[in-house]
Amino acid sequence: MSIRQIVSLCLALLYLSLTPYASASTPFAACPTEAFIIQTPAGTPITYGVDLSIGSYSVLSADMGTTKVNGAGFNYHDSYLYGWDYGAGTLSRFDSDYTPQPLTITSGKIGNSFYVGDVSVDENKWFGYRPGYGLYMVDLTAPDNAMTMVQIASAGTMGNPTLTDFAFHPTDGLIYAVDNNGFLLTIDPSTGAKTVIREVLNEASAGFNFVFGAQFFDVNNNLYISNNGNGYVYKIDVSVAEPEAQFFAYGPTSSSNDGARCALAPVISSTGLDFGDAPDTYQTSFASSGPRHGETTLFLGALLDTEADAYTFPLSDDASDASDDDDGISFVTGIEIGTSPVISAVASQSGGTLNGWIDWNQDGDFDENEQIITDESLAVGANTVSYTVPIWAKAGDTWARFRVSTTASIGPTGGVADGEVEDYQVTVTGGNVTVIYYPSSEDYTTIAYEDLWPIEGDYDMNDLLVNMRIAEYSIGDQIIRVEIEGQIAAIGAGFNNGFAIQFPSVVPSDVQQANMELVINGASIADPTLDGSQTYAVATIVDNVWSMATRGEGTCEYFRTETNCGSGLRPSWKLVMPLANGIAQSSFPEPPYDPFIFATPGTTHSSMVDSTVGAYPGKQWEVHLKNNAPTDALHNGLIAIGDDTSVPASQQYYQTDTGMPWAIEVPSDWKHPLEREDIRDAYPQFQVFAGSSGSEQQDWYIDAKGQAAFIFAD
Repeated sequence: MSIRQIVSLCLALLYLSLTPYASASTPFAACPTEAFIIQTPAGTPITYGVDLSIGSYSVLSADMGTTKVNGAGFNYHDSYLYGWDYGAGTLSRFDSDYTPQPLTITSGKIGNSFYVGDVSVDENKWFGYRPGYGLYMVDLTAPDNAMTMVQIASAGTMGNPTLTDFAFHPTDGLIYAVDNNGFLLTIDPSTGAKTVIREVLNEASAGFNFVFGAQFFDVNNNLYISNNGNGYVYKIDVSVAEPEAQFFAYGPTSSSNDGARCALAPVISSTGLDFGDAPDTYQTSFASSGPRHGETTLFLGALLDTEADAYTFPLSDDASDASDDDDGISFVTGIEIGTSPVISAVASQSGGTLNGWIDWNQDGDFDENEQIITDESLAVGANTVSYTVPIWAKAGDTWARFRVSTTASIGPTGGVADGEVEDYQVTVTGGNVTVIYYPSSEDYTTIAYEDLWPIEGDYDMNDLLVNMRIAEYSIGDQIIRVEIEGQIAAIGAGFNNGFAIQFPSVVPSDVQQANMELVINGASIADPTLDGSQTYAVATIVDNVWSMATRGEGTCEYFRTETNCGSGLRPSWKLVMPLANGIAQSSFPEPPYDPFIFATPGTTHSSMVDSTVGAYPGKQWEVHLKNNAPTDALHNGLIAIGDDTSVPASQQYYQTDTGMPWAIEVPSDWKHPLEREDIRDAYPQFQVFAGSSGSEQQDWYIDAKGQAAFIFAD
């Protein structure tokens, strides 16, 4: 406690001892840990005590003796509740019996309604905000028959925030609130100056409207906000650089909702709660807002044990107390990709609903699309429930979570008043999944590019060399997932190029984009996605291949294209692309699909290209394999200029008048020409092969001219 707070408390206690109401009323216990929520469901204000750890609540007062109370706050200085009393048309003090004691405001009072308010922690003052009017203050140390209301700031100067409650921070002296648009803001109580910190909740993604009628702090800098419409309670750590709202518990709902709490009290886990025991990446512990249930007669199986916090894997509560209460779910059939397994769920009594999740992509959390059971009503005893294993699930060990409660539509995290949570380690098997490799499980195919298109240039075909190995996973004749491993074998480009793969005939909605994976040089890339502006699925591997390799080795200018520049390093990448529903093999494009290069955004790609496009081209410039159609992004002005003789109407792309391409596939880990060595000089049979569109001299890449050490990179 600060010196200022101690002095304020002493003055408040002295004041109480000298005023007539002090002997006639009883204050609350000093700084109670529970939160107060005041609701008016039918014209009578009711006070609830809320255990924030699980969102459970009990009636503390069924009738507060007035018509409505709002703008409530707990006064740390005298341990009374204060709130705007609509029946009396003024601010009232409420004792531990919730009896109102209207205060006489002799001057400055505006109207008879305030629904946003709290009592300062630093000063014995009540602050209220009224839309259209502004921020006001009442000094509670003044005699109760001679109080004044002082305007701190007008609503206009504050920017007219859409607030339904606010709360004082326990230590920094500021007012905090989340407005009805989901933005966290602060208000300086001395000036009314408002500062918007950031958006902490998005209404569109949440799927419901925001009206945060009850907001309060704990001593650890956490702001709790309760949404009127569904009772969801969120926790926001305002001490971090970028605060976010984390779902915390399921609380009471009401169209009229106001909250108060002693901000200097911690929110602690109640005793006798049931927690899960999966690793904490699944948000299992209390600190992670993990799933927790109040102890009741509704549970799964025959056993239920309780704890104050989760014992997460590998130190599960079953191991700690030798009591395996995860006994309510039995996996009757194996968990195989693409099948509909069955579980048996044993309920101690009827009236509960079951929700369940399995981490199909094995990323350590339960995503929205990983829910396998939704609000399944359970009868007492054994219940048979089926679910579907999606085709995009990964084979291997993972975790499942099941929750039973009388509260419907609960998620994998957050507190709830009754029921039980059970976590299980499970194994997902491939079952009848088969894998076909291209070119084989051990070998790579090579894609080589010349990046001076639409000019032929030095035609050394080493501006980018990519090795690729493809694995197609299928169930029956349905392809369910594609995995592509790649290496950068050489970069001989002066320009900056990106690398991507188009999947002709596969539309973006065919791909389970939420579970795509991309790894570059061993590091996972967060949230890889498809290009949403394309007709067909296009996965970008990297915007600039030079970001994966070092330009120049010793005296060398490029990467593995010059004599004595034969680094053994080959930067790697891997793309995992699960499909949403499976695609027939006959409808899926043939490997290697359509790998292509594009101009790195924000960089030049020759004066001809830049002037044709009218700017740096970025993804408007592309090079594909011969006769592979470009993506929708290609600038049409680049077609059939320079040395290019593309005829889109005839599906003829990326070739010269003699049939020479700007990209080739070589079915091996190929020795490529040195820098500025024309491929036609290095491999004399290539020109015949390319000119015949591949019908002649198909083994051209085997027969090289001269000594390899002088013609090819190491």
